[in-house]
Amino acid sequence: MTTIVEKYAGSTLGKSFADLLDEFLSQPVDPDASMRINAKVLPQGRYKERAPRTTKPKAIKVSDEAISAVSALVSSEDIFTRPNGDKYHARKWGDHQDVATLRKAREATTNAFSTSVGAPMFTLLYGAPGCGKTALVEAAFGENMYTLLGTGDTEVADLLGGYVQTPSGGFEWVDGDLVKAAEEGAVYFIDEVGLIDPKVLSIIYGLMDGRREIGITANPERGTVKADPNFYVVAATNPNAPGVRLSEALLSRFTVQAEMATDWSLARTLGVPTSMVTVAQNLSKKQVSGEVSWAPQMRELLAFRDISTVFGLSFAVSNLLAASPEIDRPVVADVLSRVFGSDCKPAKI
Repeated sequence: MTTIVEKYAGSTLGKSFADLLDEFLSQPVDPDASMRINAKVLPQGRYKERAPRTTKPKAIKVSDEAISAVSALVSSEDIFTRPNGDKYHARKWGDHQDVATLRKAREATTNAFSTSVGAPMFTLLYGAPGCGKTALVEAAFGENMYTLLGTGDTEVADLLGGYVQTPSGGFEWVDGDLVKAAEEGAVYFIDEVGLIDPKVLSIIYGLMDGRREIGITANPERGTVKADPNFYVVAATNPNAPGVRLSEALLSRFTVQAEMATDWSLARTLGVPTSMVTVAQNLSKKQVSGEVSWAPQMRELLAFRDISTVFGLSFAVSNLLAASPEIDRPVVADVLSRVFGSDCKPAKI
């Protein structure tokens, strides 16, 4: 085979080209060239190999005094006590405070039915489990409230009531919480309203519109119950839960609606480690994009804070991973490992 050097060696032009090519190919390799070039590159542009992180996350101890101190950063006017004694820290709902908004909506509803002026403002809250929906409702209305936890097995009798056998062997009618709330003018909170069969919930329509009454057909003697003007309905649901169904007729009666999400800055204020908040935010973004079906919310973050205080950070990380859905666990483990700098495995005994 004729080489490039031999091909052009016979011509004048080729001779000079051949000499040049021969010099180029025969030049020695400079082992220090890369060092000299690298010295002319700015520090931020150089590649630096990083050693793999093998350190375990250090335990973060959060004392009761520290939690109280950070809680004090929130105005006392924004802290409410729930019936179980837990504290609820109010958040912004547009330009208003969330607790004050719920209470004001109830007042407007009372005025609407008392004066026949204006429209009722029943409220529907939706969002992931653990973001604070139930806590908000309890903080707003305290113990003056009846609660129904909805399931796929909820029946009309769970709302209206039914006949109960007496010690003597007879039967007597006992009102359901919906009827009690309507007559007493209390708040009726339907938690996980989307899991209840829409046919069952249709019985509440008459209490939420201009009729303000409900007929108890199962007990003709009870007849029709009129609602007190102070009667108020508020509901909550996780729209992404399997089996959730909400009829248009019911949705149209909830004129005030809002999505609730976890307040990351509040979580930090309440003593949740910043690294854990970062994990939750990362997983929340992945949940929105469909990479995972679950992300820690305020309930899980506060539990993480308390568990890490008692058992240490490594224990809390493993516990959180064990509590995550199995189908999402590989992604959750990867996010935890990247943030905390070590391989994370679910808790196992």
